[in-house]
Amino acid sequence: MGRSSRQRSYSRADNGIYDRLILSGIDIPESVDTQKKAQENHSKMAETPVPSLILSLSVSTIFTMLVATTYNIVDTYFVSYIGESSVAAVGIMFSVMALIQAVGYTWGMGAGSEIARLLGKQKKREAEQTLATALAGGILSGGIMAVIFIVFRDFVLRLLGATDTSLAPAEHYGLYIMLAAPVMCGAYVLNNALRAEGQPYLALLGILAGGLSNVLLDYILVIVLGLGIAGAGMATLAGQGISLVIMYICVRSRYSVIRLHVSDMWGLRYRMRIVRTGLPSFLRQGLMCLATVMISRSCRQYGDGAMAGITVANKIFAVIFAVLVGYGQGFTPVCGFAYGAGLVSRMKRSLRFTMITAVLFMCAMGVCTWVWASRLAGVFLQTCGVKSLQLAALSLRAHAISMPFAAVCLVIGMYYQALGVYGKATLISALRQGVCFIPLVFILPRTYGLDGVAYVQAAADVLSGLAALVFYIVMCVSSRKDHTQRRNSLS
Repeated sequence: MGRSSRQRSYSRADNGIYDRLILSGIDIPESVDTQKKAQENHSKMAETPVPSLILSLSVSTIFTMLVATTYNIVDTYFVSYIGESSVAAVGIMFSVMALIQAVGYTWGMGAGSEIARLLGKQKKREAEQTLATALAGGILSGGIMAVIFIVFRDFVLRLLGATDTSLAPAEHYGLYIMLAAPVMCGAYVLNNALRAEGQPYLALLGILAGGLSNVLLDYILVIVLGLGIAGAGMATLAGQGISLVIMYICVRSRYSVIRLHVSDMWGLRYRMRIVRTGLPSFLRQGLMCLATVMISRSCRQYGDGAMAGITVANKIFAVIFAVLVGYGQGFTPVCGFAYGAGLVSRMKRSLRFTMITAVLFMCAMGVCTWVWASRLAGVFLQTCGVKSLQLAALSLRAHAISMPFAAVCLVIGMYYQALGVYGKATLISALRQGVCFIPLVFILPRTYGLDGVAYVQAAADVLSGLAALVFYIVMCVSSRKDHTQRRNSLS
């Protein structure tokens, strides 16, 4: 009997045992339950039509990214009742949250990509060790960041662009955000691991519970109890803690294909492989942190009103971009699994489908943003001046033009990351808020003043999208030549 025949008969035997145990009403042994789920997951990832699989996985990842992004934007909404300085303070800490996300996504996306490929190769035990290593690394990294910020918080906030009037509220808010850093990093790891194994709704459960808790607590602590911006920070800390606890319970239960074994956390066996795979995510988010800092420092000379306007515009765009990132994260495990399983045509179909739909979505969002720019900005600038509102609307319309280009850059970068092509993935990730952004943040404000600050991110998105498109075209041409050569050799 061949190997594939033995695997099929083994799977049928496992299914029979599983069904009999279910009917008997007794507890299911972990080994049988895990084998059943692993086999079902492998079949789903390998056989489900690409469009429906990506869309089904993306539902949870989009909600996950939206909830993660709305932590900061919900805080912005509630503190907008306090004044411009508080809105500016939340904007300053947005760069710190971007850095926390960068570290969390380094471990989380790195582990997720590795887990997807390992499950495609049916190496479940290595996938479990990868998860444990990433969780330990994420929590430890978050703890180190928290200690550094708490010790040097005045210096750090000044460096980030805080003014004399926004420094105090930024300290009050930032203390609780940094206490949440190890919790947030751990939650990002578990979230990516659950999605990589084909269990996106378990990840969504934890993220959604934390996000809803954050909204409720923001209202209670900021509005009802009058704790101000410190209350917004407390709400974020509590919401992230709830998310982590729920997802930890999931990966320790029988509902997860791969189990978290606490004893594996001390070994850190695959730390370098995880970090190397997650490096594009670190650059993508880390450069977002750098970009936010540079924008804040460019706004500082114009006062808290300018900072509030740019902050609001970037937050609204961040919500739309979060949907795009969530969609891309639904695509990544499908592409990575197909590559690990040797399903090349399936891998290419997933890229083509994701690229087309992502660009169309961002075109639609660009039209809506252009039309409703002033109304969207007005929701978050209720106590701010007219100039802040006009600046936010100008920045949003610039973002509207650049949205399709941002889609191209993100999808191509995630494609190479899913395949483990670290060099190209890292380069493309560095384009948007590094290679293209950094020169523009110096050139445009000097040329156009405050309006130039509003144009910087959009201009960087256009340039990085065009550069990533070149990678895509070259890849398509090369793939077509290889296909032609193979066909000619066979004939």
